[in-house]
Amino acid sequence: MAKFRFAFLLELAIDEREEAARSMQAAQAAIVSATQKLEQVEVFRGEYRNRLMASGQGGMTVTQYRDFQQFLGKLDGAATAQQGEIVRLEQVYTQQKQAWLECEKKVKAFEALKVRHDQDELKRESQREQKLIDEFNSRPRER
Repeated sequence: MAKFRFAFLLELAIDEREEAARSMQAAQAAIVSATQKLEQVEVFRGEYRNRLMASGQGGMTVTQYRDFQQFLGKLDGAATAQQGEIVRLEQVYTQQKQAWLECEKKVKAFEALKVRHDQDELKRESQREQKLIDEFNSRPRER
């Protein structure tokens, strides 16, 4: 049986696909991590607002109120920045997924060529066997 001439390219395509899958998984993990950080900021921001309300009911100076508001502003900014990071990471994930899909297409194409090659080889082998059988059967028989 003849060797599949694109075997090396098929192996390279499989390796590329696996690397693309790892990159895609890393991008997905980064999204999860960034989302968890955003949730932490939002929880802390909620707790800090509750603390402001509780302190406000007991009375506070203008300076204390201003400090609370400034810190809440920083927390709001951190949450906004984190949301932006999540959007960026989702774009990276989309790009990584697209790269993986391209690699998957390439692998499927080489696999289809390999299947066709293997089928052709089996057909040729079957034809060779049939030819040998026909030649053997056409020989005169000794009695």
